[in-house]
Amino acid sequence: MKKIIFLSLLFLGFKAEAQKGIIFKVKYLPNHTYTGAINMEINCNATLSGNDTVISKLASQGITQPVTANIKFKMNGNTQTSAAGPDGTFPLTMKYKFDDLSAAINGNPIPIPTEKLGAGVSIYGHVGKDGKLKADSIGGKKMADTSEEKVSKMMNAIQKNIKFPDHPMKIGETFTQDMPLAIPVGGSNMDLDSKVVYKLVSMADGNAIFDVQQSMNMTIPISGSSMMVNGTGTGKLVYSIKNNFATDYSSNLVIKISGKVKTLQVDATAKVDMDYKYDIQ
Repeated sequence: MKKIIFLSLLFLGFKAEAQKGIIFKVKYLPNHTYTGAINMEINCNATLSGNDTVISKLASQGITQPVTANIKFKMNGNTQTSAAGPDGTFPLTMKYKFDDLSAAINGNPIPIPTEKLGAGVSIYGHVGKDGKLKADSIGGKKMADTSEEKVSKMMNAIQKNIKFPDHPMKIGETFTQDMPLAIPVGGSNMDLDSKVVYKLVSMADGNAIFDVQQSMNMTIPISGSSMMVNGTGTGKLVYSIKNNFATDYSSNLVIKISGKVKTLQVDATAKVDMDYKYDIQ
């Protein structure tokens, strides 16, 4: 009888916790170390048309149709946050480097100079009172009118667009994250519109589990023309309630690509598989 009462109370406790819901708000915390690993694989099949001269030249080099491309990379790094000041803000340092980077076309490896990638990149920034990250410098250098400044501005724009639910989420509830971006490419902008829908499906062991539906549309300017990129996919996210952070995320995205590079028409389908894991101390 005591065992039955205990199990009943335990079940009621879990039910009450689920009914209460969680505040879903990913943010960095002071005096923490976030150690992460990212794996990504891209498999692409493309057909080319419209310029027989270019197609014949590629064929003579062993690049026959359909053109298949495979790219894999592994990246690891850590983010270290310091103590918060009187205003609640605190500095942080992000360090990331490639563990592995490989590419192949039609099964033939492509040499990639990875020597410069070995040192990785360091990003210095701070977290505001709203919990959002702002990049201040890359590699210890102040931002100038360079590609590094553009990367910093893009990171800050992403953080600015991030919005979380303003109420506790309950199981079965969803929220949508829209991410419109204009990414500088040469003298033009690469317009990206990304949307992710998160659905809370369960809570267990201090974690909240979300199903993810994602879509993206992108226009890439190329030589007076443009490439249209459209993608949809699914994923799974594990959110640590105690740490206010996503500790595990996996996604599968299918992307359709269509457009011209000068006189060459490119139509392709790519499958992008990605996962990342974080350990938080």
